[in-house]
Amino acid sequence: MKKLLAVSCLTLAATGLLAGCSDQNSADTSATDQKTIALMISNRSNEFFVVLERSAVEQAKTLGYNIEVYDGGNDATRQPSQVEDAITKGVSAIIINPLNQDATRSVLNDAIDRDIPIVSVDTTVANVDMLARVATDNVDGGKFAAEWLVKKSGINPEELTGVIHMQGLDGHTAHITRAKGFTEYLQSEEAGATWNALTADAQKYIRLTGDFAQDVAQSVLEAKLSALDPAGKYVIYNENDVMAIGSIGAIKNDSRFNLDNFTIIGFDGSSEGKRLIDEGDMQVTIVQDFQYIGEHAVNVLDDFLRNNAMPVNPDIPVEVIMYPSVQNPRG
Repeated sequence: MKKLLAVSCLTLAATGLLAGCSDQNSADTSATDQKTIALMISNRSNEFFVVLERSAVEQAKTLGYNIEVYDGGNDATRQPSQVEDAITKGVSAIIINPLNQDATRSVLNDAIDRDIPIVSVDTTVANVDMLARVATDNVDGGKFAAEWLVKKSGINPEELTGVIHMQGLDGHTAHITRAKGFTEYLQSEEAGATWNALTADAQKYIRLTGDFAQDVAQSVLEAKLSALDPAGKYVIYNENDVMAIGSIGAIKNDSRFNLDNFTIIGFDGSSEGKRLIDEGDMQVTIVQDFQYIGEHAVNVLDDFLRNNAMPVNPDIPVEVIMYPSVQNPRG
């Protein structure tokens, strides 16, 4: 079974993930005087980014840094100006959860040209020389969800009316990677010919865009339900728990449909998602550790700013688990 990584500084050094590591329990704050880290999160209304923010802020303060938090408000057009603001204020480093690769690439490269180190968290931007990328292995998370569907759900794909894939924001790496892992596994030889055929059938594999938002997911599914069979059996793969909540709301609001005919898959392991599973409205969710991600991003920057130590491998994946764990398809 995959387990969340909660790797100590000592373990990281031993395994070669970091070239060096600071003493986080007795930090020499004199080395960080006047240094500010800018933390840019995509959406503070999302429970997990609140956890990420809290853990990053607490660790930065413990290590002696000032930290300034920017909320992107799920608006990809806002984030570039926030990066520009941080550059103008002379921050020493940036932690960013980018909303859109294309929107932020240029301004992040501008920051790097000014010798401002950047660590991306949860999602990243291609063609930007990040100091590190600390993120859930979203491709594997998507694959994990698909493995559960094929191996553990008990669903016969021949009896399914369709699979609804509730996608996140276009251009967002979490959407791209979670979709990749899920669909590639369903198209694989291991999944089998019946699942392969269902995924390739545009009439049965239905893609909707919920923008990682509850209200958007609920609205687009409510609109789509009018074209679906009220007696049909459906799977809904939601690329985050927030959209899963919206999907459930849409079904419950339409008296023609019974939630029992829907298998709901989430992603994030939010407290609300887990509650819905416990109550039987949702079946599984993929769990990621945002507390570790936020804290570790600060540790990587601290080691660079204090010791000029760079990660041996800039890609630092955080593995996933499944809730409930008894549904784990990997043994």
